[in-house]
Amino acid sequence: MKETPPLVNVTPLTEIHEVPIHINNPIHPNSANKHKRLGLQMLNELTRIEMFVTRIETVGKQEDIVAELSRTITHLEQALYNFELENGHAARTEDASGRVMLQRYMIRTGLAEMFPKSSEYLGIDPVIPGASFLEAHFRQMSYTNQLVSIALQLQNDLRLTNHKYMAHQTALLYQCINQAGPMFSKYKARVEEQFNTLKEVSNQSDEPCLTPELQSWLSELTTDIVADALFSGRAMSQQTPEGAHLSDYINRVSSGNTWENNQNNQIHAS
Repeated sequence: MKETPPLVNVTPLTEIHEVPIHINNPIHPNSANKHKRLGLQMLNELTRIEMFVTRIETVGKQEDIVAELSRTITHLEQALYNFELENGHAARTEDASGRVMLQRYMIRTGLAEMFPKSSEYLGIDPVIPGASFLEAHFRQMSYTNQLVSIALQLQNDLRLTNHKYMAHQTALLYQCINQAGPMFSKYKARVEEQFNTLKEVSNQSDEPCLTPELQSWLSELTTDIVADALFSGRAMSQQTPEGAHLSDYINRVSSGNTWENNQNNQIHAS
C-alpha cells in the first residue's frame, strides 16, 4: 500500500486555554426582561391566591388550602425582595416587611385592582369595592370556550348518519352565542334563518338525516364561529371590556415599565 501524506497536520498543544463558563449568568440579563419575569410571576401567583381565597370563602378554611396559600404568598414576597436587591432598590427593602413590599408593588402596578380578593386578604383596602377585572374577563372567555366546544361538537356530529339531536344542539349553540357577547351576535340571525327547517327535519323520524343543504349550512356556520373565536387575531384588549386592563398590565411589564412615577402612592393597609 502506498503511503500518502496526512490530510491535516496536527500541531501539538503547548497550552490549554481556559474556557469561559456562563452558567451563572442570566439568559436575559437586561432590566426589561427582569421586570417582565417578575410581572408575569406576580400575575400567575396572584391568580392562584385569588383562587385559594375564593375557595376559602366558599367552603371555609381547610388546612391544605391555607398551607398552600401561605406558601404562595411567602414565595411571592421572597421573589420581590430578591428582585429589589438585584436591581439596586435596596432602600425599598429597608424597614419594610415582605408583606408591605408586596402591598406596595400591587398598588404601584395596578394588580391591587385586578385581584380584589387577594388584595383584601393581603391587607390592602379595596380600590374598587366588589370589582374584579380578571374574574369578569375569565368568565367571558369561558363563555367563548363553551361556544367553540359546542360548534366543534356539531361539526363532528355532522359525520354521523343519525341527526336526531341536531336541533337541540343548535339551540345550545344559539344560547352560547348569546352568552359570548356582542362580537358573536351576528351569528344569531344565521341560526334563526334555518332553525325551524332544521327542527322539522330532525323530528321526521327516529333516525333522521339532514339534507345536504342543511349539512353544508351548519358546517359553514360552525366553521365561521370557530375561526372567529380562535383565529380572528383580535388583541386581548378587544376580546372583552375587562381584557384591556390585563393587556395593559402585560404590555407594561413586557416593556420594562417600572412605574417609577407612581412609587409615591400611599398604601392603605388594614
